[in-house]
Amino acid sequence: MRRKLSLLLVIVLCCSLFVGCGKNDADTNDAKDTSTNEVEEVEEKKEEGPKEGGTFVVAMAREPQTYNPCAVADDAAYMIIQNVFNKLVKINGNEEIVPDIAKDWEFSDDGKTLTFHLQENVKWHDGEDFSSEDVKWTFDTIIEEEGFASSSLTDVEEITCPDENTVEFKLSEPNAGIIGTIAWFGTYIMPKHIYEGTDWLENPANQNPIGTGPFKFVEHKKGETITIEKNDDFWGEGPYLDKVVFTIIPDQNTAYQAWLSGEVDENKLGVPLSELEQYEDDPDYVIKNKLWPNKHYINFNLREGNFADLKVRQAVAYGVDRDEIFEKALKGVGEKAEYFISPLYDWALNKDVKLPERDVEKARTLLEEAGYEADENGIYFSTTMDLFPGNDDVAEVVKENLKEIGIDMDINVMDDPAYDEKVWFGYDYEITMFGGYQGPDISAMESRFATDAPMNIGGYSNPRVDELFKEALRGTTNEDRAPMYQEIQEILAEDLPVVFLSEKGAKLVVKSYIKGHPATEASDKASEGEYTYIWLDK
Repeated sequence: MRRKLSLLLVIVLCCSLFVGCGKNDADTNDAKDTSTNEVEEVEEKKEEGPKEGGTFVVAMAREPQTYNPCAVADDAAYMIIQNVFNKLVKINGNEEIVPDIAKDWEFSDDGKTLTFHLQENVKWHDGEDFSSEDVKWTFDTIIEEEGFASSSLTDVEEITCPDENTVEFKLSEPNAGIIGTIAWFGTYIMPKHIYEGTDWLENPANQNPIGTGPFKFVEHKKGETITIEKNDDFWGEGPYLDKVVFTIIPDQNTAYQAWLSGEVDENKLGVPLSELEQYEDDPDYVIKNKLWPNKHYINFNLREGNFADLKVRQAVAYGVDRDEIFEKALKGVGEKAEYFISPLYDWALNKDVKLPERDVEKARTLLEEAGYEADENGIYFSTTMDLFPGNDDVAEVVKENLKEIGIDMDINVMDDPAYDEKVWFGYDYEITMFGGYQGPDISAMESRFATDAPMNIGGYSNPRVDELFKEALRGTTNEDRAPMYQEIQEILAEDLPVVFLSEKGAKLVVKSYIKGHPATEASDKASEGEYTYIWLDK
């Protein structure tokens, strides 16, 4: 479970490093030779508004295996699925939940009925009418067939359709976090008339998907390209592009060079960190600093060992240099962690509860209060940080930080199976480090801190925290829920089951001629890989 989620989140992070294609040298020289009048004429023609037409070429690393949007997590298919299907609600480029095929929604007064009001006159790509029955069939099937999102839909008792444009979710108890579940992954609406009565894992539509989205699936040439084209009958605004072609380029450097040469408009493999600085002040590019509700943190084994002692964990919190980690290991991408929840959830942020600033002497005093004595080298004890690949640079900084406070830490990087056996399932570790998506609703943090929660490998347990997580779900507004999450932050600061290091983010690089991109102008209404609003100003 941990590796699937971790891999998913790494891929989601990589897939979010949007870029556009650049001019070649000849283009640049031509621009320099253009007369002032010609330049002004060109500028007048630009920015007149969305322009119809054009093909948008995207480099991606992996090849999709299935286009069933709900059964399993096929991360390579995710970029295509976002453009072919719709959800009830979705997560925009600003990590906000916004309408999609549901134009609005509300909870009942008791919080146990969630009603969605659907867009009208929507058709599937094969011309059949869309209705609330498609929504009901989709979610019933996700639950019955244990689709990707099924474990987060356990509170759904029944789904009803009062009319063709209304669908109701009947809940066993109030659950404000269910909106986030429906907005996230594995919840795209599927066509009942195509899948009903079939094995949804074997249906031919899994290789020739039919949705209600802005683009229609055209073809998948194995090992080469996937093509989608404009849906002329799309129910919403756009699309403006004629086609989008996804080309398979597994190697990051090759994909980057294809972007530089103009072969592709966007590179899902991203701009190398070492190359980002050159685009900062270039008018041919737009840079978007992106932040996810995704924290990187040190995790302790609270069952036994040195870090079962609160004072030792406190010493680590004072000992790590989060500024150095942010600048040296993360190259200034994302943010330094300061709070116990993501700053994106500003409505729930307890600004009186912050991670401590570095204080080496305070850290050493705490270790002595815990009963440790320093040897002739100033070391109180030795330990090993067990890691899976990908955290090495941060771990090296942490190692040097902890040595200064008197903890001699080795780094043991293992392959995934070995890590899972030793740490994830065996709990045979003292200290480790990982991160993960904690959204799109703040309630997702429960999976890391509630007793027996799936991501709580450290064995943390506080009955009051468990109670607060349940109480917070019963609220249907942020105002109702905020006090519970603010108290949870206070308790986490006291108990320190983990020490947060950074807020994960990226610098998104978009070519300036690409308008309506989900990282730039359309960030308020498009999901991260959705091309509904893109148009080409060239």
